[in-house]
Amino acid sequence: MNRQNIYRLLAILMALAVSGTFMLADLGLGLTPLTKFFVIFFGIVIGLQSIPAALSFIGMAKGSATSKPLTRNGANNMKARKILIADRNDEARKQMATFFENSHFEVETTASAAYAIAKIVQKHEPIVILGDSFEEKIASVDVIALMRKCNKDLRIILVSDDSSLETLRRVREDGIFYHALRPHNQQDNEELRSAVECAVDGFQPVMS
Repeated sequence: MNRQNIYRLLAILMALAVSGTFMLADLGLGLTPLTKFFVIFFGIVIGLQSIPAALSFIGMAKGSATSKPLTRNGANNMKARKILIADRNDEARKQMATFFENSHFEVETTASAAYAIAKIVQKHEPIVILGDSFEEKIASVDVIALMRKCNKDLRIILVSDDSSLETLRRVREDGIFYHALRPHNQQDNEELRSAVECAVDGFQPVMS
C-alpha cells in the first residue's frame, strides 16, 4: 500500500472513531459522567491526531485536481519533447543525444538523411537537429528543403560550423528554426538546448 492510500485510510478511520465516540457519549448507554468525560476526552485526542492525515489527504486531492490533463492515450503529451538528431558524425551525434537525454528529452538518432526524411513524412518528429553531413553525402541545405516540403510545421535546428553567407541565406530562406555551431563546451550545449526549448515552447530565438 502506498503512502497516499495509507493517508486516506487513516483519515477515514480517525473520522469514524471520533464520530463513534461522540455518538456513544451522547446516547449514554448507562455511562457515568466520569466515563463520558473520558470518552469525550479521548475522542478529542483522536480527532486532533487525525488532522494531519486529513490535511495530507486534502492536499493530495488538490494536487490530483490540478495535475496536467491526459491525452486520449491516457498519458501526458510528451511528443513535443521528442527530437531527432541526424548527423553522420558518430561522436557528435552520441554526445548530443546523451546531453538531451539527460535534459529529459526523448531522443532518436540517425546518420541517414533518407531515414530522417521518412520520419518527417510520418510526422513522428516535431523537432530535428541536423548536422552538416549524412551517409548519402547530400548537402544539409538540400535536406532542409526536402524536410520543409514534407512538413511545413517542422522545427529544424542546423548544427554546423559552416557559417558562410551563402549557406545562411539558403537555410533561412527555407525557414530554418535556428543555426548553431557544433557544441564544443558546456556553454555551446546550453545554447543548443535553449534553441530546442524555444522550439518546444513555440518561441522563435534570435539568430545572429
